[in-house]
Amino acid sequence: MKRIIWLIIGIAVGVYAVTRLKKRARVLAPEGMQESAAKLAAAVRHFGDQVREGMAERETELRDALGIETTNDREDYR
Repeated sequence: MKRIIWLIIGIAVGVYAVTRLKKRARVLAPEGMQESAAKLAAAVRHFGDQVREGMAERETELRDALGIETTNDREDYR
């Protein structure tokens, strides 16, 4: 009876280990690395857009508070 229980436990641990290793191999494969890099690039781009939006809002607030007229003679940051 003990041997059957240990056999079942060994099979369960083996299946768990194999599935974890397959997931890790998929992540470390070139396609997985490319997907991770694409996600990182999108996150950085989104963060930059949010910072620019916040800067524009704050600049508008400061111009209104100081009574400075807005001039459109300079180019956008992008």
